[in-house]
Amino acid sequence: MLLLGGGLTLLLFAMRLVAAAFGCTFTPFAYLGLPDDHGWQALLFAGLAAACVVLLALVLDDARDELWLAREDGGVLVPADAVELLLRDAALAHAEVVRADVEVRLRRGRVAAKLDVALRPLVDGVAVADDLSAGARDLLARVIGAGDVTVRVRPRVLKVGQLARNLP
Repeated sequence: MLLLGGGLTLLLFAMRLVAAAFGCTFTPFAYLGLPDDHGWQALLFAGLAAACVVLLALVLDDARDELWLAREDGGVLVPADAVELLLRDAALAHAEVVRADVEVRLRRGRVAAKLDVALRPLVDGVAVADDLSAGARDLLARVIGAGDVTVRVRPRVLKVGQLARNLP
C-alpha cells in the first residue's frame, strides 16, 4: 500500500515538473482537491522521501535476518543469528582469541562469513587466522551443509595496554 501511494505521489510530482518544463501552469493537485500551495507540496514530498527511506531500511534489515540455502530439491531457511552465534562461540573457544565479531550473509548465492577477531598480544595473527578460517569452514559444512563457503578472518593482535579494554 505504501508503494502504491508513493508511486502515485511521484506521478503527481512528475506531471507537475513536466508541465513546468514546458512553461505550462498545469498542476494535478488542483484537480484532486488538494491545495496548490508550494509549502504543502514540499511537505508532501518530504514525507514521501522519509517513507521511502523507512521502507528501504526495513527491506534491507529483513534481508539479513535469514539465509536461504538453495539445494537441488528445494532449500532451507537458516537464521543468520544462530549461525553467527555458532561461529562466534567457536572462535572464542580458541585459546588466543579475546574478542570475536561475526557477520554471515549470502553473497552471489554462497554463504560468506566475516570474522573480526582480537588476539592476545605477541601472537602470530596469520597462523591464528588460518586456524579460525579452517575451523569456520568445517563448522559451516557440518552444521548447514554448505561446502562452498567464503570465510574471511581479519585478525587484530592487541598490544598489552589494549588487552584490558577488550576482555569480555
